[in-house]
Amino acid sequence: MSDAVVTIISFVAVLLVVVLVHEFGHLFTARWFGVKVLEFGVGYPPRVLKMYTGKSIIALSPSTVVQTHDPLQVGQVIQIKSSWSDEQLTADFISDHLNPITSKDTEQGLVHQGKIREIRTNEIIVADMIYSLNLFPLGGFVRLSGETDSTIPFSLASKPAWQRAIILVSGAFMNLIYPVIVFTLISIIPHNVPVENTGEIQIIEVIPLSPAEQAGIIPKDVLLKVDQTPVSSPSDLRSILNLSQGSSSSWTIQRSGKQMTATVTPSYEDSIKQWVSGIRIITINQEFVKASEPPWTALAGGVTRTIALLDALQTEFRNIVGKDVQNQITGPVGIAQITGEVAKQAGFQGLVILSIIISINLAILNILPIPMLDGGRLLFVLIEILRGGKQLPRHKENLFHAMGFVFLISLIIIVTMKDIQRIITGEPFLGG
Repeated sequence: MSDAVVTIISFVAVLLVVVLVHEFGHLFTARWFGVKVLEFGVGYPPRVLKMYTGKSIIALSPSTVVQTHDPLQVGQVIQIKSSWSDEQLTADFISDHLNPITSKDTEQGLVHQGKIREIRTNEIIVADMIYSLNLFPLGGFVRLSGETDSTIPFSLASKPAWQRAIILVSGAFMNLIYPVIVFTLISIIPHNVPVENTGEIQIIEVIPLSPAEQAGIIPKDVLLKVDQTPVSSPSDLRSILNLSQGSSSSWTIQRSGKQMTATVTPSYEDSIKQWVSGIRIITINQEFVKASEPPWTALAGGVTRTIALLDALQTEFRNIVGKDVQNQITGPVGIAQITGEVAKQAGFQGLVILSIIISINLAILNILPIPMLDGGRLLFVLIEILRGGKQLPRHKENLFHAMGFVFLISLIIIVTMKDIQRIITGEPFLGG
């Protein structure tokens, strides 16, 4: 399989998982608070497949207008414009001509599509929640009733501010829960655990002009000891280098079946706050045993590992601030390239860990008060709460999101051009 195919498949898979986890949070909380969910889509339109679910009771009144080629029948797919009347959802207009639903259509009521499940006297039962599979598999979406119009029955806008706030943050919350669930499952499912002091460290790359190169270290060397301390894992070497505080040490290496020594003096890398020797390494000849943990221990470990990862990402963010930020940010093309590199170097397990990192980043980014994102919409809900339930004029919020949309698209274009330039020049996204 070519590198391009691996990159595309890996990127789509990781993106789908992360985004659908996010959208499931919106789906669950919206339904919990009684907001009508019109569609849960995998990918972006046009639709390839769709399935109708649910049992909405739609009343028929003498004023209901029915424009269909044939009389209403079970299994027929229809489009309905409904309003709330006499404590029930009543059809104002029914048609078998399915038009794309626009904001203009929903100005005077709930517009929804569904399949008739049952016909009763003066009412019909309709499956009007759509699960769809769409052509462009670059994420997913949840379409809710009346996101900005409180007059629409069962609309998001008609709910109290605190419920809307919960619905908006639930996507980011699910992205934070996802790592806990994955780490927990990884621990519960029997998996290989490395046996301590059984592996060997092989050098796969030596950075030019680094302390290791100056000491004569070359790729494929196997590092056995530093001074008299055996080295069997990357963490062993990292600990030894940091404890050295820049002091020279004698490395015992094996090259082509022969042992030799080299004197290495590590240098301090300020960007990561660590002493380094300038090599990339892998563990070889590692022995493993099968192990698993009970659910309660695995769950506690999952929470601990997620918190540790959050702390690491926070440290990385602090390291980026104040530096060449332009070269530290990557866009969709860069993320796709990174995903492909991870898939080739670390396989399925590496992709799972990458999806966790992306999920956490998405949670943080999405909750920030950025226009067009959930955090931007949440900002206006919080302002409404602080103003005692009084909303800002709709046109001001629309202007805020429109300006933000232009900014985000411009930023994506700039970052994407930078990513493409890095690909053309052959610069790896994972460093090295």
